[in-house]
Amino acid sequence: MKLNSDRNTGLILALSILVGLAGCSSGPDTAGSSGSESVIATSKAGDLTVTLSNARGTMREGENEFTLEFRNAGGQTVDVGAITLFFEMPAMGSMPHMKNDATLTTTGTPGIYRGQSRLEMKGTWQAKLSYKGPAGDGQTTFTINAK
Repeated sequence: MKLNSDRNTGLILALSILVGLAGCSSGPDTAGSSGSESVIATSKAGDLTVTLSNARGTMREGENEFTLEFRNAGGQTVDVGAITLFFEMPAMGSMPHMKNDATLTTTGTPGIYRGQSRLEMKGTWQAKLSYKGPAGDGQTTFTINAK
C-alpha cells in the first residue's frame, strides 16, 4: 500500500511542476488572441485611426513585438494594403542618426498586422508609417518612448 501512495505522490508532484512551468512560459506576444494588449501610441492617418500596442504597453531597447491596427470611424478594422513602418531618432551631439525598419505581417483579420522591430537604445523615437492599398494612400508619424 505504501508503494502505491508514494507513486501517487510522485505523480502529483510531477504534474504540479509541469503546470507551474507552463504558467511561467515567456513565449512571443500573441496579439488579438485575448485582447490583453495595451496601447503604446495612437495616431490619425486620414480618416483612419492607427493604434500600436503590445502586451507590455511600451517599446523597449532591443527587440520588440507589437500589433498595428487600422480602424475607421465606426471602429471596424480596415485593410490598408502595403505598409512601411520605421522608427528613427535624430542625431544628437556625437550620436549619429538611427533608423530601424519594422517587419510587418498580416493576421487573420484584415486591418490588423503583427510587427517586429529593434530599437537600438532607450529614448524618444519617431514612428513613421505610410500605406497604400484598398483604403487609399496615407501616412502618419507618432512618438514612441522606448524604456
